[in-house]
Amino acid sequence: MSDPIIHTPYDLGIGIDLGVQHEADTRGECFAQWAGTSAVLIWELWGAPKPLIAIRFDEVLTLRVLDETWLSTETSSSRWRGIDGSFARTVEGAEYPTDKALMNEIAGPVTHYQFVSMNDCVDVLARDKPTAKLMDWNELAEHRLEVSEHSWPSN
Repeated sequence: MSDPIIHTPYDLGIGIDLGVQHEADTRGECFAQWAGTSAVLIWELWGAPKPLIAIRFDEVLTLRVLDETWLSTETSSSRWRGIDGSFARTVEGAEYPTDKALMNEIAGPVTHYQFVSMNDCVDVLARDKPTAKLMDWNELAEHRLEVSEHSWPSN
């Protein structure tokens, strides 16, 4: 394909701008938890009022963490548009993760979210918008996902 891949900065609603050459940034790799259709993504921060950010989705269809790379590797950078160093963004026109048109057909409207740090790139296809929270280390346990028979989608 040669169509452009459009990256649009996404406001997480946390009151600060995250990303390279922005107000604050992530450091280290993403810690990802997944249970049923819910996922929580946690990064350590620098330059932010609190040391961690937790991003939660409740209707995830697919999630991928590319470790040790800062952006998806399956496309040519000549196709990328709108890259401004933002940590959180939505993506239109990418082939991964999974064919979005097919996911829309199967699961209804989905959005491709992407979170990019200097150490990894996390792609999420979800039916819901993420919620985000800045937090201290002692709040980490509050964001642990519990796995139960009710956390898995029914057939």
